[in-house]
Amino acid sequence: MVDRASGPEADLARIQAAESLGEALDRLAVEFREVLVLRELEGLSYKEIAQVTGAPIGTVMSRLARGRRQLAIALGAGGAD
Repeated sequence: MVDRASGPEADLARIQAAESLGEALDRLAVEFREVLVLRELEGLSYKEIAQVTGAPIGTVMSRLARGRRQLAIALGAGGAD
């Protein structure tokens, strides 16, 4: 069972997190944002993303890796502790 916090504070935190994610995604280059959305939000496979974007699977994988790194940095989780 998932223990999710509820109440106004938790709702506000979720809204703020979603806004931060949206803003960070907006700052990514289109080719990185596109593959991240298709994979992480739409649940497409690498093969499906390659078909949609017209890019080879290796390019899709590379863009996902780079996009994830850039997104982590944009969200402040870049490991610069």
